[in-house]
Amino acid sequence: MKLFNVMEDVKFKSNKPWEEIKNTEIKDIAYNSSKCEDEYIFVAIKGETVDGHKYCEDAYKRGCRVFILNDDISLGEDAIKLFVEDSRIALSKMSANYFGNPSKELKVIGVTGTKGKTTITNYISAVLNSSGLNTGVIGTNGTFYNGVSEKTVNTTPESYELHRIFRTMLDNGVQCVSMEVSSGGVMMNRVEDVDFDIAIFSNLSPDHIGPKEHPTFEHYLECKSRLFTLAKHGIINIDDEHAEKIIDKATCDVERFSIVKDSDVMAKNIEYSKEIDSLGVSFTCHTKNEDLNCYICSPGEFSIYNALAVIAVCRYLEIDQDIMIGSLKKAKVNGRVEVLPILPYATVIVDYAHNGVSLENILQTLKKYDHNRLICLFGSVGGRTEIRRKELGDVAARECDLCILTSDNPDFEDPMNVIRDIAKSFEGTGCEYIVEPDRRVAIEMAIEMAKEGDMIVFAGKGHETYQLIKGERIPFSEKEIAINAAKKLKEAAVII
Repeated sequence: MKLFNVMEDVKFKSNKPWEEIKNTEIKDIAYNSSKCEDEYIFVAIKGETVDGHKYCEDAYKRGCRVFILNDDISLGEDAIKLFVEDSRIALSKMSANYFGNPSKELKVIGVTGTKGKTTITNYISAVLNSSGLNTGVIGTNGTFYNGVSEKTVNTTPESYELHRIFRTMLDNGVQCVSMEVSSGGVMMNRVEDVDFDIAIFSNLSPDHIGPKEHPTFEHYLECKSRLFTLAKHGIINIDDEHAEKIIDKATCDVERFSIVKDSDVMAKNIEYSKEIDSLGVSFTCHTKNEDLNCYICSPGEFSIYNALAVIAVCRYLEIDQDIMIGSLKKAKVNGRVEVLPILPYATVIVDYAHNGVSLENILQTLKKYDHNRLICLFGSVGGRTEIRRKELGDVAARECDLCILTSDNPDFEDPMNVIRDIAKSFEGTGCEYIVEPDRRVAIEMAIEMAKEGDMIVFAGKGHETYQLIKGERIPFSEKEIAINAAKKLKEAAVII
């Protein structure tokens, strides 16, 4: 591909006459110097802790001769320097150009919000695939299409990776992509040049606010809102207190869903049900034209909101209603209120809840089902804001009968530092707690102490299959540990 084509619609200044360099051949784009070679463009990105400009010399030594820069640096005379105002924004447009703007040929559905993104995107994929619309997923759990999976480092991948994935999906027959759009992804301009057909807003609460994330809640809200200036159609939960601010900033047409307020897609007649392998809920989906009887094998109001978003998407895309209802009944998401049917006398649940709002939602939901004790095993990420630890502790101490405080991706911080911060929330409360920094031991302890009718929640890890310790991802399967612990009880004839 010619440099002229890669740089289409990108504003830049060059150290060389454009007429002389515009037909330069480009093999690929890289923002990591170690991936550079002859005929590559190296994009120097300034991050929170790393400045890509420092690696231009390395890229040059590897054969790269075209550089996208914010600042001038010293390179060989044959280096082509293209100066842009923001290299992240440039990377987004260049990536879209390089891969042939694949999102324009796909139906792209973006989901944003503090909670529910992973569940909604996966539900959408399940329903649309059942209807015959080949749909891929991009998000926290990775990338999935046609039985192929790929791990993702970020919930919303870097723009180059995103357009590469779009192109691969399109070339393999994918027609629609359901993707999570994180506030960080918007803030870092990763979705700047994605052609969104539909944007969904689930909910908003304070999260990801800190030195390395959003400086204020207002900034967090602004980033969430931006998705609705990039899409053609918006689907918004108007029961959320911040919904009107999202709607005010939207430039697309807007469809509303709710449980409480009147809206285009509304849930009524809610009923809860409990099985050994699932906690479910049934409801009537009310629209202006009809009422639909729906069921999902996931508990609580937050699950209903997720389902309503999916129903609104299906209505917009004119998906067969019977297929939609049938697919929703069977839809499940790995690590999201996932019931492990391993104890005949107690309910064991794995969930990704890792902040105060998410944990409160699941604990209050579970209390609506018949149970003896509500037990929660959790920790909090090391090296992050201490506010989250207090929020988690406050919620658990208020809602639970017993808690087991343990580690959760401690990284370079001593897990006991985190646990001590959480434990402060239990002072003067009626909730008992146990401290066990080794999460494996803590899980085995929880399984062993389970009694008839107990509900046990392993919170924080969800789909993750590792523990982040001192910068290294150590393999760690919470579900596997729990299953093996229950198996040992059976083998010891404790379970009859």
